Amino acid sequence: MEKLVDISKLDLNLLIVLKTLIHEKHISNTGLTLNMSQPSVSRALGKLRVLFDDPLLVRIAGQYELTEKAKSLEVELTHVLAMVEGILNKQTFTPLTSRATLKLFGLPPQMSVFIEPLIGEIRRQAPHLTLDIDSTPKPQFNGLINGDVHFVVSGHSPQNADDKIHRLPLFQRNFVLLMAQTHKLATKEVTIEKLKDCHFGQISTQGESVLPIAGRLENLGISNISTPIKLKHFYNIGGLVEKADIIFYLPEHLAEDIAKTHNVAIRKVPASLESDYSQVYLYWHQRFHEDPLCLWFRKLVKSRFQYCNTQYAYGA
Repeated sequence: MEKLVDISKLDLNLLIVLKTLIHEKHISNTGLTLNMSQPSVSRALGKLRVLFDDPLLVRIAGQYELTEKAKSLEVELTHVLAMVEGILNKQTFTPLTSRATLKLFGLPPQMSVFIEPLIGEIRRQAPHLTLDIDSTPKPQFNGLINGDVHFVVSGHSPQNADDKIHRLPLFQRNFVLLMAQTHKLATKEVTIEKLKDCHFGQISTQGESVLPIAGRLENLGISNISTPIKLKHFYNIGGLVEKADIIFYLPEHLAEDIAKTHNVAIRKVPASLESDYSQVYLYWHQRFHEDPLCLWFRKLVKSRFQYCNTQYAYGA
């Protein structure tokens, strides 16, 4: 007969540790994420192994791997912890006194444009609210789908979209070409033919292996594009550009910020290379659709980004 667990003896913190262990697949990294010592995480893992009657995390060939039971628990844990958070936050949200944490994800170029018009009003209405902003380069929608963040700011769309993901249009952005003031195209009209022999810098925030404009360049007869510099972040682009014959394809507002402190030139992109990702959206998952904190935040966002007053289900 299967043993029943007495839920009154369950420490909720153990489930938080388990969720983080499943995500990190590493004891030390889990400790860093949760601000716990490694021995404390190890003790928690020991209790979890007894609770679930399973090793959960095992070392194989020098690396930690999840057991099948641990993998099966991941989605259920996300839903359970989200439900508990909702119960604790109750069904009301009072901005002036709330000490809630609102979790956002967005890459630096989009996040800076998004948060700057909001931060003053957020601080005025909800002075004790904590904004937890993650701008670490990585797949943009994992945290949204897993329940680790409330909102994502992005110009891209989820690959596996369904009716559980909603979005609100925020702003449009133009893309430009950033190059050194000494670059051969810095004072000339940029054409596709002139770009043929140029060198590009690639920013790969989600593990992309090619330039975002590579497909369009190839369709125009330009293949084997030279990309001697590949970055995983947006830092120090200006320092690289002004000292080399490299061109970066960037959002215009980011290029303008870089131009304020570096000897660079901004050139218009040929029409045939204009981006498919000009519209930036605020995304959220159905699990937080009626959450009072998130309802308040969406209302605040709409008051600052009045591009559209309608909520969209993805794909609608």
